[in-house]
Amino acid sequence: MRPVTALAGALAALLVCAAIALAATPSKGLHEGMTSQNRAVDVKVGSNHHIRRFRMDWRAGKCDSPHGAWTDGTTVTNPRHQPGDGSFSDSGKYKDKSGNGYVGHIKFSIAGKFTSASDANGTFHAKVRVTKNGTTVDHCHTGKLTWNVS
Repeated sequence: MRPVTALAGALAALLVCAAIALAATPSKGLHEGMTSQNRAVDVKVGSNHHIRRFRMDWRAGKCDSPHGAWTDGTTVTNPRHQPGDGSFSDSGKYKDKSGNGYVGHIKFSIAGKFTSASDANGTFHAKVRVTKNGTTVDHCHTGKLTWNVS
C-alpha cells in the first residue's frame, strides 16, 4: 500500500507544479494597465504565448536642472529574455527628438512576469541625457517605476 501512496503523492505534486506553470503562461491578446506614475502600459502576447510587444509611457522628472523633465514612451518588440515561465526582461537605448530642438538619449531596462494568464507586473527604469545642438544640457531619470496589466 505504501508504494501506491507515494505514487499518488508524487502525481499530486506534479499536478500542482503543472498548475503553477500554466497559471504563469500569458494568454494571447492585449493586456492593458497603468504605471506607478498613472500612465498607460500594455503588453501584447502572441499565439505562442511569447511577449510580442511591451509599451509604456513615462516621465523622467528627476533632473540635474531644477526645471527639467523628459516625457516619453518606450516600446520594446519581442523582449530578448523570455525563459518560458511567463517572465521577460530587456534593456536598450535609443534617441528621441522633442519639438523644440532637444534630443533625449535614453537608456532603459524593463522586467516583468505574468502571475496568471492575464495579470502581469514589473519594473521599468530610464535615464535620459538631454542635448541641444550636440551639447549636453541635462540628465534626468525616472527612478524605479512599477507597472501592472490585466
